[in-house]
Amino acid sequence: QTTATWEPSSGCFIIHSPTTLSQKYWITNSAVHAQWCVVFAQLLMGGKNQGIHGFLVRIRNDDMTPCKGVTIYDMGHKIGCNGVDNGQLSFKQYAVPREALLNAFSEAA
Repeated sequence: QTTATWEPSSGCFIIHSPTTLSQKYWITNSAVHAQWCVVFAQLLMGGKNQGIHGFLVRIRNDDMTPCKGVTIYDMGHKIGCNGVDNGQLSFKQYAVPREALLNAFSEAA
């Protein structure tokens, strides 16, 4: 349910998690340590759904604060494997550059 809408005027994709179910859960190392992640989202171009595509997305600034438009929660205590900081990620109209599209086999035109 997460979307990546192509915005030609800015040359960016707008990553958005419109619902609770569209948020990303149990993402390894995202609660504390990760600065980047791969987000899979429905690519929308010109009002047409182009299917699921991957995007390399920065989630934290150099000072480790979440980027504007990114919300990060710790998933909390787990039974076993507590050395891994699993997190929950959501995106609110978060712009990423065209180069963020992982396009080894497809291209946005």
